[in-house]
Amino acid sequence: MLATPLQPEAKPSRRERSGERRARILEAARACFGEAGFAGATVPAIAARAGVSNGLLYQFFRGKEHLFEVVVQEIIADWVRAMAPANDARESAGETLAGMFRRSVAFCRSHPLLPALIREDGALQLDRVRAVGRDRVGAHRESLARVLERGVASGEFKRDLDIASVADVIGQLQSHYSARAYMRDSAYPDSPELIEATIRLVLDAVHA
Repeated sequence: MLATPLQPEAKPSRRERSGERRARILEAARACFGEAGFAGATVPAIAARAGVSNGLLYQFFRGKEHLFEVVVQEIIADWVRAMAPANDARESAGETLAGMFRRSVAFCRSHPLLPALIREDGALQLDRVRAVGRDRVGAHRESLARVLERGVASGEFKRDLDIASVADVIGQLQSHYSARAYMRDSAYPDSPELIEATIRLVLDAVHA
């Protein structure tokens, strides 16, 4: 029986090579920002870590500010995915709200880049994070509102709940305590006991 000749491996397309380089640059930027913060990271250091020239980096990004913006956008997208409601039919609306809250705080506690980004100038960097994440606020509030509506429809939550207002309050609490987790400021503790107390307060307020 004649052996089937091996097919030559397909070479990656130009678009695939471009995407791979861009991903390498972003990964290097995350590492450099995480180690040196925004002020300490430099374009040459990021390019060297990614194994590309400065000129190639500038083909994808306008500079350090643009890189930082894209990195923060990716972090916030990961954050939103981390706290998205679990599609589990067995989970009550209250369990869904609690899970979203816990996952949001856990993401911020475990993500080393977030505290690094605010190391040099906390107010400035927090403003940057908020500015980049502003377009996510409405989507997250809507996600919370859908969970509240499910709870009202099932009789788990109060029938006269002001969905829009309550979704906004929960979103603000979630954002605040999640921020505490990466600010790591002793004046604003984020202990597990405090997070659980906040979740109980929210659930007590909405339960029928």
